[in-house]
Amino acid sequence: MMHATVFRRLSMLLAALTLAATTQLATAGDGEPHRKIMVSAEGKAQLEPDMAVITLTVSREAETARAALDAANTAMAEVLEAMRAKGIEDRDLQTSNFSIRPRYTYPEPRSKDGKRVPELDGYTVRNSLSVRVRNMERLGEIVDKSVDLGVNEGGQLLFTNQDPSPALEQARRAAVKA
Repeated sequence: MMHATVFRRLSMLLAALTLAATTQLATAGDGEPHRKIMVSAEGKAQLEPDMAVITLTVSREAETARAALDAANTAMAEVLEAMRAKGIEDRDLQTSNFSIRPRYTYPEPRSKDGKRVPELDGYTVRNSLSVRVRNMERLGEIVDKSVDLGVNEGGQLLFTNQDPSPALEQARRAAVKA
């Protein structure tokens, strides 16, 4: 597991801002083609991430959809409780995906024509939680705790900023200056 300070060193490159200025020199309807002056510039700014968004998924399998759902709900309730205990606020916890799917097995061909007939083998329930971690120092322990509690899929990390507006303004100024 990478230490949180390594994550803080990652910098985000904000998208370049393109400015386009258009000036029409001829009046509309006079039959003359419109003449335009196009101006384009790019400005960049770097911003160190101060927040991470993690996707954590609990996946459970059982013979019935109800049993798989109950197991997934129990596991996710423990994850939610642990996230709150680690200081994550409810506003930073959001279900991001949920599914119930049948699971099939394909035994050896049973019919005379050689086709394999699928048999229902059970169900899989996946429940994903999006967690915004505003304290980057705690990122590693939050991921570790979620795995200890049975999160067995996901783990995607997105590094972002709570307020990118200063960097956007810096990029705009650089584009105008260019």
